[in-house]
Amino acid sequence: MKHSVEKLTDFFKAGEKKGQYLGVEFEHFLIDKDTLRSYSYFEEGGQRDIASALEALGWHVDYVENGYVLSLSKEGNAISFEPGGQFEISIRALQNVGDIKCEYMSILKEIDSVLKDKQKLISIGYHPASKIDALPLLPKERYRMMYDYFEDRGTLSRNMMKGTASTQVSIDYENEKDFIKKYRVAYYLTPFLSRIFDGGPVFEGQVYHENGLRSHIWDHTDRTRTKMPKGVFDSTFGYRAYAEYVVGSEPIFMPGKDGSVYLTGGQTVGALDKESPLTKEQLIHATSMVFPDVRLKQILELRVADALPPALSLALPAIVKGIFYAPEVLDKYYEASLRMCDADFYTLNACIKEVQDFDFKCMGESISCSIFIETLIEDACNTLTPEEANILRSAYGWIDAHGSYTQFLRKQLEAHPNKFKESIIQGGLYV
Repeated sequence: MKHSVEKLTDFFKAGEKKGQYLGVEFEHFLIDKDTLRSYSYFEEGGQRDIASALEALGWHVDYVENGYVLSLSKEGNAISFEPGGQFEISIRALQNVGDIKCEYMSILKEIDSVLKDKQKLISIGYHPASKIDALPLLPKERYRMMYDYFEDRGTLSRNMMKGTASTQVSIDYENEKDFIKKYRVAYYLTPFLSRIFDGGPVFEGQVYHENGLRSHIWDHTDRTRTKMPKGVFDSTFGYRAYAEYVVGSEPIFMPGKDGSVYLTGGQTVGALDKESPLTKEQLIHATSMVFPDVRLKQILELRVADALPPALSLALPAIVKGIFYAPEVLDKYYEASLRMCDADFYTLNACIKEVQDFDFKCMGESISCSIFIETLIEDACNTLTPEEANILRSAYGWIDAHGSYTQFLRKQLEAHPNKFKESIIQGGLYV
């Protein structure tokens, strides 16, 4: 019988595909327009009521627990509710960013049609008003298990669960060589993507005066399962290396073979498999219980961008497509990444948060961060359709003019609080 490492290695290999699809997940907060406070699942107008209203519009209920609807789908797209009540809109895999935009805006319009006048779905990296203690945990047993587990595993682990919202993009890999190249380049570029798509000006109701709040929160979230697997910048980091990373992790809980869920008591995936061979479904679950910046699950997930208004967040799938699905451009950044080691990644990650601009001394580069990002944007635009390039150039032009969405909102919050409120409620009126 195969060991769990071999079984996972085979699973990742089975995910190989020649398509060039993009899967995008957009997270949001449901807030009150007057106070910016969050709505809870059970109150009038909360997620339970909205799920019921969406069902009446043709959305199919996908997951129910104890009678509570927690996810729905329609025409390949999905809406699910995260631990702090965040709305996650998952767009079906598409190749064109313009099509992704159409699907996303259509879903937002549907949700908006069932909201009360005083309600709004907003896109921002951290909740603008409610503290996590005021955000009831969603009625899902798995979330409760995770929340309890994280009590003493990272000072900001619970903030991650209930207070953050992100934009995530998934891409395909053709074979193991392609995976190795894309995974390495993804980690080479994630600090820059984090900087471009920075949208966290508030932390626990107070102005956050630094950059990269999302990165800061993940730096203080159970580091045994976050940031980056050891050895990513080694030439041999392939399917097996990632499988070993997952097998050495603690899955917190496991779905039982009878449909139940049980705590794993600190045991690793490997130990559980040795005790009683894990099913394919259980091993797949284990891949979802590690939270690195770039995650492998038969697709590659890039997970470092904050939730931003659509005019900005749609630039993320555009830049990802323009880099990772253009062989010449991917090769360019792969060659550059060969000068980087694991330690350089953490140096770069710190620089992104601490200073506005810097030189790439850790990689032997002499250009500034800003010039690097400008080149990255142009490299991507040159491979995209005119519509996609316009989405990316327009978004980056706005970001470059304001520093970041974080800096734009922070200045408003400090000088004109009412404008801050208006900006996030309008969801991009000023973008």
